[in-house]
Amino acid sequence: MDEGRTGGSDNAWKQVVASLADEGRLRVLARVVTEGPAEAALTTDERRRLAPLLAAGVVVRGEDGLLRAAPERFAALLATSPAPRPTGPERFLTDGRLLRTPKRLRDRELVVRFLASQVLPLEEPVTELTLTKRLAARAADPVSLRRAMVDAGLVHRTRDGAEYWRTVVTEFDDV
Repeated sequence: MDEGRTGGSDNAWKQVVASLADEGRLRVLARVVTEGPAEAALTTDERRRLAPLLAAGVVVRGEDGLLRAAPERFAALLATSPAPRPTGPERFLTDGRLLRTPKRLRDRELVVRFLASQVLPLEEPVTELTLTKRLAARAADPVSLRRAMVDAGLVHRTRDGAEYWRTVVTEFDDV
């Protein structure tokens, strides 16, 4: 089978949608779904309209010579469709990690608030080492991220920097 029929092509879905974008072809598809006719039972006009449905893999010829709808074609397209792009602060993360700090101030602040809510529950005091380890699991530069959280007023620390805790509720907290 070619790429367009297996769902491997980035534009394979266009062929399927185009094959369904005609009222006459939809009527032929409906007849195939409800009757499962032999191709010879179709009128000349129906056979002409059938060709794009066959080419797109929406309709297939069975071994018995009868036509049938191919729902597996849609399943194949869905299986190969890319995952939706993340939105919000997750769009700056790669596999859940911050590899590069966003350039825009607003985006940096968003990511800092998000990661603060992820690594440090409200009012939970932790040691500097614990916080740094948690941040290291989520960011390439945990020390700078920890500093950014303190500078943003999200995280507070003891005078000697031995303990850190978060008191600010962010939009990412379930409170």
